Amino acid sequence: MTLTPLDNSKKIEFLKMNGAGNDFVIIDQRLNQYNLTTQSLIDMCDRNYGIGCDQLITISNSDIANCHMTIYNSDGTTSEACGNATRCVAAIIFNENSTLLQIKIQTIAGILDCKKESNGMISVTMGVPKFNWQDIPLTKKQDTQSLNMYGHDAYCVNIGNPHTVLFLDHKIIDAELFNLGPKIENDPIFLNRTNVEFAYITSDYHIKARVWERGVGETQACGSGACAIAAIAMKNKLINTTKTLINYPGGDLYIEWNDNKSPIIMTGDYEIEYEGEYIL
Repeated sequence: MTLTPLDNSKKIEFLKMNGAGNDFVIIDQRLNQYNLTTQSLIDMCDRNYGIGCDQLITISNSDIANCHMTIYNSDGTTSEACGNATRCVAAIIFNENSTLLQIKIQTIAGILDCKKESNGMISVTMGVPKFNWQDIPLTKKQDTQSLNMYGHDAYCVNIGNPHTVLFLDHKIIDAELFNLGPKIENDPIFLNRTNVEFAYITSDYHIKARVWERGVGETQACGSGACAIAAIAMKNKLINTTKTLINYPGGDLYIEWNDNKSPIIMTGDYEIEYEGEYIL
């Protein structure tokens, strides 16, 4: 039996991709404009009744970059930055023009420079980490490198979006993650809520991590979160290196940060899962 969509329905073409297991539905609006309501975004992100993803990404034209990227969390809210999504969008642009080695992607947080690496990975210059309390932003003045979050020492940084990092002496278990993650995300001290990273340092060059993403919940990896972990660890001398690897359940991200005034650089792979159509 062939099902015919209603006359007033709309087919939306999409691409499903992931970066280190952090998965996205990507909709290219450079040629076709779709009327995406908040509810339609939520429905498409739903893993039971929609396509299923951590974030939905739209690509549009830009006058100042190769394209413009907008990031929607699975609850329909927007996010300022997502390093893994940026690599996926960059891969689309690189695949369209194999002669390109570097491109620029416009986001709410600014212009991100992306580079095609010789090993097939893509690096993204994520900007200079910001540590002032107004930049997170917090609701009142506090030392962002010395917060008490439900009995744990916490550190905050803005990597285009807000992150709070807890360094533990063990790999976090589910009970801790699902208890602390939403509590910290929605704590009143954070003006716009926060992403939450749980990190376990095994050496200067290797940090295990899990993430509770703002407006999403646990995801398999977080690019800006990996930058947050590395930047805070380097700034506070928790590790003694300018390069480190952040290991998430979904894969590895390589982070380089030379000094407090330099932009932080994230490098990782990407995967194209499938193409499809969604009936709106």
